[in-house]
Amino acid sequence: MRLLSAAVFLLSCATALAVGTVDFESLPSQINEYLRTKTMTPELEEAFELLRQRKTLKTYSTALNMKLLDGLNEKEANKAVCDTCLSITSTILSWIDAGDSREVIVEKYVDLCITMNINSPTVCRATAEIRVDLGVWMYTAKNSTQYPITPEDICGYSYYSSGCWVGGPQYEWTLDLSFLGPKPTPETPQLPDPGAPTLKVLQFTDVHIDPNYQVGGNAECGDLNCCRADQGAPATPEAAAGYWGDYRDCDTPYHAFQDMLTQAATHTDLAYIIFTGDVIDHGTWATSTETNTNAIIYAMTALLNQFPNLRILPIVGNHESHPTHNFVADNPEIPSNISTGWLYSLADYIWSSWIPNASETILKGGFYSYEVNPGLKVIALNNIFCYNLNWWLLYENVDPAGQLMWFAQELLAAEQNGQQVHILAHIPGSSDCMPNWQTQFLRILDRFENTIVAMFHGHTHNEHLNIYYDPNDRSRPTGVGFVGGSGTAFSNVNPNYRIYTIDGDYQGSSYRVLDHETWSFNLTEANLNGPDIPPVWSKLYSFKDAFGLSSLLPQDLNDFVARLATDPDLQDLYYRYYWTAGDPSLAKPCDDACRRNLVCEIVRTTQGDDSKCTDFLP
Repeated sequence: MRLLSAAVFLLSCATALAVGTVDFESLPSQINEYLRTKTMTPELEEAFELLRQRKTLKTYSTALNMKLLDGLNEKEANKAVCDTCLSITSTILSWIDAGDSREVIVEKYVDLCITMNINSPTVCRATAEIRVDLGVWMYTAKNSTQYPITPEDICGYSYYSSGCWVGGPQYEWTLDLSFLGPKPTPETPQLPDPGAPTLKVLQFTDVHIDPNYQVGGNAECGDLNCCRADQGAPATPEAAAGYWGDYRDCDTPYHAFQDMLTQAATHTDLAYIIFTGDVIDHGTWATSTETNTNAIIYAMTALLNQFPNLRILPIVGNHESHPTHNFVADNPEIPSNISTGWLYSLADYIWSSWIPNASETILKGGFYSYEVNPGLKVIALNNIFCYNLNWWLLYENVDPAGQLMWFAQELLAAEQNGQQVHILAHIPGSSDCMPNWQTQFLRILDRFENTIVAMFHGHTHNEHLNIYYDPNDRSRPTGVGFVGGSGTAFSNVNPNYRIYTIDGDYQGSSYRVLDHETWSFNLTEANLNGPDIPPVWSKLYSFKDAFGLSSLLPQDLNDFVARLATDPDLQDLYYRYYWTAGDPSLAKPCDDACRRNLVCEIVRTTQGDDSKCTDFLP
């Protein structure tokens, strides 16, 4: 879908110029004619020229929030994106239908990619080489089934947020959860008694270590990920990559990752560590099973060496796989060069010292459960199985790996054993998860309202939260998901980690989150100080103290959202911490749309559904 997203930009440019005048049905033939004759229609020539002139626009955003669409209203912009996607997807699929070889498909895409100035020739070719085998195999395999893959399917996933979803019976499914029995009467969460024991839990997430980070490299390279050794020298001194990282779409150098671990180890009262995914950098065109394996082993070994006496509970993020974002349940019918089996085997090997007796589900799909103590179970999910950029959902989207059914069974066992449950899942409810999977997930959350007391996420690189509500009484909050920031500065945030204070290990503990605090350093200051002075880490804020809350229970957080919706000063403070006080982010004002999103994102638990937001905002 990265390949598709880049190509879609071409036709969106033309569409922005003349919505309603583009003959989308003819565009695939125009592109194929260009590939055959190297002769462009005036429409394609104009679009190519726009792309040649662009200098700062990123072309990979699946939301296509680009300046060239600014003149369109939302409906027109969405139609432009969807129609454009259908055209370019039809073109690419026509190459497979025509029997083009792998080599020919790669060359056709590379030709277009370079001509359109989407990326450098190296990135264009590497992107095609990495993704072509998966795309061709999956499309061909599904063509022999009742539901072959269509352009509408591909665009529906790739640009779901633009309203391109069409759906179909193959995407409509419901889990039979009758074995769970009726939902118990909801219990009102209570604060622990003063002085009750607590647990401290450290969260790392989205560290995105870049083995190719080059200090002084090009931080304004024009690619999705910059500051890499093979991207040439910076055009100006100001474009040079900083020593400790860089705000400008750059990931984490080895020494900065190690510095974060060293700093976090100064907290000597930790009970255990959660790692909520994304070790691998954003250089999606340069991944391989070998490089990803090496990076994951490096990161997990560094954690083990820094924290030899603490249990670490990790999960996978969408960047761990190769190709990036693509996860499929273990299946012997899938060729090994495109399956995710290597990653599950690696996870089982590395994680086994922390999580014994979990090989069956880790090897099946990268998920597991672990009993921290008799009263607390942690359930670690692989919810990349719901990610809209996961191509494998076009192949199989019905409860991949049987994970959701397993999840419900684990929760039922916890309920019967009187345990409370924490959930680890990389993607939060407000972001990027397809509604068919998310709907079933929400059914399970609602059934086990009394059992699930906290969820922990990453993925967005921002600091925020999700509040879940009773589907039968939307005024009643039932649960909370906490979203940590990121260990990388990508993009425009200060590197950070979190520490949660949790109701502790004693008879009758609720194991609910009582507070969390974020630790970070100012990247501008650290880079100005240079390599000989370590970054100055400090506590950025405590959520409870910063926002004047008596607790982080669902009802108190719901009341906080009500205040946030109407208080501009509170919005400014929340915005500051949302970006972990990253200097470039704070330099940009938060406009009306930004302020609205700060509120809506908290109460959005299904991608694209902001209906709950209207309870707080007009």
